[in-house]
Amino acid sequence: MSTIPPVLHCSARAITSHEFLEALQATCAPRFPQARGRTHRPIALAVSGGVDSMALAYLCSKIKQTDHWFKVADHPVSNPFGLIVDHYLREGSAAEAENVAKVLRQLGVRAKILKIRWSDVIPEDANPNDLPNVETVARYLRYRRLGTFCKTWRVASLFTAHHEDDQYETVMMRLLSGHGHRGLQGMRPATDIPECYDLHGVYQSGFIDDQRRDNPFWNLTPNDRQRKELRRGLRHEVDPAVLAKEVEEGLKFDAATAYADDYDGIAKGSKRAPALMPLEFEDGGVMVYRPLLQFGKDRLIATCLENGVPWFEDHTNTDQTLTMRNAVRYMHKNHKLPVALQKPAILQLAERCRARVASAEAEAERLLSRTVIHEFGANAGTLVLTLPKLSFPSVPGRFSASPTARQRRAEHYRHIAALLIRKLLSMVTPERELSQVAQLSHLVSMLFPSLAEVDAPPPEPKAYVICGVHFIPLVADDYPLRWLLTRAPHASNVPRPSITFRELPFAKRLNKHPSAWKTQGWTEPQLFDGRYWIRILHRLPCKLRVAAFEAEHHKPFREGLAHDRARKELASMLRRYAPGKTRYTLPAIYATVDVSDLLAGGDWWPKDLSPSQPHSAAATGSGGAESHSEEHLDEKEVVAQIRTGGLNRLFAARLEWERELREEEKLHLLALPTLGVALPGVEDWLRWEVRYRKVDEELLRLSRLGGRMIGRRELRERVRWLYWWMKLRRRKGRASGRR
Repeated sequence: MSTIPPVLHCSARAITSHEFLEALQATCAPRFPQARGRTHRPIALAVSGGVDSMALAYLCSKIKQTDHWFKVADHPVSNPFGLIVDHYLREGSAAEAENVAKVLRQLGVRAKILKIRWSDVIPEDANPNDLPNVETVARYLRYRRLGTFCKTWRVASLFTAHHEDDQYETVMMRLLSGHGHRGLQGMRPATDIPECYDLHGVYQSGFIDDQRRDNPFWNLTPNDRQRKELRRGLRHEVDPAVLAKEVEEGLKFDAATAYADDYDGIAKGSKRAPALMPLEFEDGGVMVYRPLLQFGKDRLIATCLENGVPWFEDHTNTDQTLTMRNAVRYMHKNHKLPVALQKPAILQLAERCRARVASAEAEAERLLSRTVIHEFGANAGTLVLTLPKLSFPSVPGRFSASPTARQRRAEHYRHIAALLIRKLLSMVTPERELSQVAQLSHLVSMLFPSLAEVDAPPPEPKAYVICGVHFIPLVADDYPLRWLLTRAPHASNVPRPSITFRELPFAKRLNKHPSAWKTQGWTEPQLFDGRYWIRILHRLPCKLRVAAFEAEHHKPFREGLAHDRARKELASMLRRYAPGKTRYTLPAIYATVDVSDLLAGGDWWPKDLSPSQPHSAAATGSGGAESHSEEHLDEKEVVAQIRTGGLNRLFAARLEWERELREEEKLHLLALPTLGVALPGVEDWLRWEVRYRKVDEELLRLSRLGGRMIGRRELRERVRWLYWWMKLRRRKGRASGRR
């Protein structure tokens, strides 16, 4: 009697909720581990209507039911948002978006349809499909629309439905394009939102404003129990006698001499420069997560089929002539590729590349721990450091001393040194993208002479510019070679960065004396020169422009300061914090017209148009009663009269005078915000707030230490020395006791 052979089901199985939660836990690591996240926060899902995004929407709708307190990043998850972007590139896209939204609402997902505004990049009468790079432009507008929604609704996590097949196609496209091992890693599971570099609160920013709210998104304040434990611990550590002695010594403390600057090689005569108010560093923003990268498309289809979730196919994804991704997808689906180009082999290649990159980054981190960062001046964007000395370690082995082995080791160390340089560049550069490792070859030979190529001698230390950063050697006899990294001077053939803020509207100051003008509140922070987030609060009647400090404005600005002491302080600050041409990369606030009379407490309009002048019937063109009524016009009424040309003669003359004044635009320097220096009287009309962009936390910690961190090897040596010293003291104590 024969047994029934077992039946093996080879079809894909659906993704379970617990599998998805494990994938989320591996993908969405906490961004602020010290935060206390007890409030349920929504997440956003980028939904296109395809099978992958609909499966993602279904799985996310079950998170709260499976685990009520499951955290994504830093907070438990509430009902997600399903964001459907309508690009208006196909007929019937609006109806399809409505159908997708209807299905999402049935799943318990809050559906929102976001419409692309093509008028932001092309004329209104142009057809987006005629653009040669329509896919790139659509991606740019799509991510900015998604990022703006996340900022408005206070969403910090955006999920996309990229899956394993998308990862395979991405690596294949990069392989065909000739990418190296860093590009062959594929898509990252978690990354900052792209295409939103200049949107505050969306890309690596918004954390400072969030912490100032009554109900911050990331709650970093300790609770009552933690406060009590901290207070109890501090109370036990305080010795009253030691505290009294420290207080007595503190009264004799001379701060002016204790923190005297020791960088005479950077700026001569800079010891008397007043201290600057340190800038805050931004953080936060929206993160993009891809939790489905470990699941194939067949499993996503099985998930939708098993749970009765419909999806909507896009016929453009099957056109192999439309995009390169479609061509790779068609080739993989309809042709039998060599084993080395099939999906398992390509995914294993990507995994090996990720492991190789992670190993190199870890080695660069260890090299960074040996780097001495003497000073990081965010106010001027300068970095002073001493690089570690690299030497080839002795490797035991038969062929370790051969030229081939030495060349391989040299290439490896040069690669690690280039990664270190990229990390240092990220602190100062105004560029969005860092230079590639291959472009740093000459700089590696200059900064690390021991790694110079065998055929050519190492170049002498000299000034060098790359990625918008100026490397300046600081040679002195009393300390090793140091390097000053600053923002490179602006090139004459490249447009200089600038930000323009609008003036106080004419309707808000039409019938008021300048002393009664009121502000419209703080402006939205804007990114200047890729480094500084700047926002202002002002009530000036002209446009304000943030641009680089120009040499032609230096003398008038210095002469406009109140007294000689202020002028000397400005000169000392420029020598100390922004030596040489670095000062001409500082952000400066300019007025587009001359406002010196306003700053001095005078009037804005000419005498014949001043509000202090009596309004006669001839001037107003009507009786006194009508003139008096127009002095108290509502702002909306004034705007309507400006548009229709119904203003009286006096107000129309003021408006015409301002228009003529703006046509003769000329910049007048008002303040250097990062140095905290401004003309007298500016504080009554203008305020500003400057923050530095996000910097890697490890680099910040190293710069705050004022030197390098102790490595494991050095820590062991110090422990051994301390143990030997204590042992020697015990021996001496025993010997003295015997005597």
